[in-house]
Amino acid sequence: MIDANSAARSAPTSDGPGLPANIVDALAYPALAVTASRRIIAANTAARALFDDDLAGKDFVRIMRHPHALECLSRVIRTGDAETISLELQFTTRRTFELTAGRIAAPDEAFFLVTLLDVSAEIDAERSRSTFVANVSHELRSPLTTLAGAVETLQGPAREDPKAQDMFLGLMSAETARMSRLVGDLLSLAKLEAKEHVAPDGAVDIVRVIKSVVNSLAASDTDYPNRVEITAQPGMLPVSGSEDELIEVFQNLIENALKYSTPATPVSVTITQRPAMTPGAGGRAIILIEDQGEGMERKHLSRLTERFYRVDKGRSREMGGTGLGLAITKHILNRHRGRMAIDSTVGEGTRVKVILNIKQAGFD
Repeated sequence: MIDANSAARSAPTSDGPGLPANIVDALAYPALAVTASRRIIAANTAARALFDDDLAGKDFVRIMRHPHALECLSRVIRTGDAETISLELQFTTRRTFELTAGRIAAPDEAFFLVTLLDVSAEIDAERSRSTFVANVSHELRSPLTTLAGAVETLQGPAREDPKAQDMFLGLMSAETARMSRLVGDLLSLAKLEAKEHVAPDGAVDIVRVIKSVVNSLAASDTDYPNRVEITAQPGMLPVSGSEDELIEVFQNLIENALKYSTPATPVSVTITQRPAMTPGAGGRAIILIEDQGEGMERKHLSRLTERFYRVDKGRSREMGGTGLGLAITKHILNRHRGRMAIDSTVGEGTRVKVILNIKQAGFD
């Protein structure tokens, strides 16, 4: 936070036309020097970049039309007292700023310093934390309520009823497994976030990984064998990454394709590679997973990798999903400096494209 009065006390006392510019240029975030008539007399590089304009000589209202900002500056000009307000401004996206305005004493004529501190990241992080806690609480409340009810029934009406005991014990086992999966996925997310800034540098045979995932899934469910058709370009080079993490990525994606598509319909996995566009750069491996399921509306696509986001909440829970699979997938791909794109058409199916970096020769 800028204390404009402190800035005034520390400002140079010698006269000179460069005083407003010297002050705003010393600040790392957007800053403007404004006269009592609201004319901008200096703007630093950060301010010019934010407003994408040549600001000197313009009226403050031309670049800042927010009524609260104008009211704040008017009060500061009238009273001379520094003031800070919070406001949202629309650029490419909506962002939240703390605007501080204060009077700067100068030998010839006082001017007013206006700064903008972008606090969008902090607000988004706090909102995400609150949403995350609420979601985890909601996800745990349901199985815990079911378990509590089952225990109460076993201790009371079903105490001497073997059939009821078997039913409620089975229910308790299923809900306990659900909570265990949820806790496991949460731990996986926490570990991935902690090391996301460090890219793995192993060499992974992506064709072998995908074939291994398909075989594992076929052994886990009687509906899965012989449904995945793998087509791989000959001579695929290894990708850079962690084999265990990439197994988790493609297990999530291929199992989703099998689980949410029409029974007995095929799921195709096409693996190709693209050479580097510039000399010295690595190429890309492209993995395309296509199913013949119900598809989904486009409004869901941008939110699929959010934690606990489900297109069909009831169906997802019935199938044992925690709502964290695609969030984990996104974080793994971020760590691998890879990308994922999801496209879907209602009634036609879903297509997921994953792009990974080819392991460059000479780098171990």
